[in-house]
Amino acid sequence: MPLDHSTASVPSARRDGLLAFAGLGAGLVALGAASQAPAAVLAVSALLGLAGLGAVVRSTLRRRTEPYGPADRVTVARSVLVALCAALLPVGLTPVLAGQAQGPAGAWCWAVVALALPAWLLDGIDGRVARRTGTATRAGARFDQEVDAALLLVLSLAVAARLGLPGAWWVLLIGALRYLFLLGLRARPAWRRPLPYSPYRRVVAGIQGGVLLGALVPLIPLPLAAGATAAALALLLVSFGRDVLWLERSARGLS
Repeated sequence: MPLDHSTASVPSARRDGLLAFAGLGAGLVALGAASQAPAAVLAVSALLGLAGLGAVVRSTLRRRTEPYGPADRVTVARSVLVALCAALLPVGLTPVLAGQAQGPAGAWCWAVVALALPAWLLDGIDGRVARRTGTATRAGARFDQEVDAALLLVLSLAVAARLGLPGAWWVLLIGALRYLFLLGLRARPAWRRPLPYSPYRRVVAGIQGGVLLGALVPLIPLPLAAGATAAALALLLVSFGRDVLWLERSARGLS
């Protein structure tokens, strides 16, 4: 049953947004103190983190038909962790792209894992909170999905760097498929139809984050990390392929 919009949710979203920026700011200060990266790289890191979190907070403040609830608060907390992971990318990727190193430092990989792991584990918590408090909304579900997609994109970039760029470019498909699908919606409006529930899709989506996190752990040999990541990508391609096929069949049935 749809919830009535409550004006009380706007101050809550604003307060949580300010707290989120405070948490991100503290993380960026710690990154600057611990990193030996040039000031220009740290500036790009700060801008990347602030832009990502800014988009998240803006989306919560712009809601008009559905309220901001307790589950959204969990998702905002996750988004702070994802923004910090994004801020780490320039620090780890700059030496690799500049040819100064074959891969990112082990300490950098551990830092990304330390931030991304709780963001990944909390993925199931916000949905549970929404159901238990009776505050589940379509806007909240979309919010959660977009934070998940951003986390996968960041992790796929980090894993591609560890496996070796440009050769490991294919890892980026894990993070890019969601956004490529959204681009496909512009060319194929029939794909906008709601997809039926699929346990396969849900399991495969959960596997991606776990595999990418494992592939980032410095203790995991690179061949094993590459093999597991390739298997996860294959499962994801099958999942997207099944969904696109269903959407195309459904569109033909309606025409």
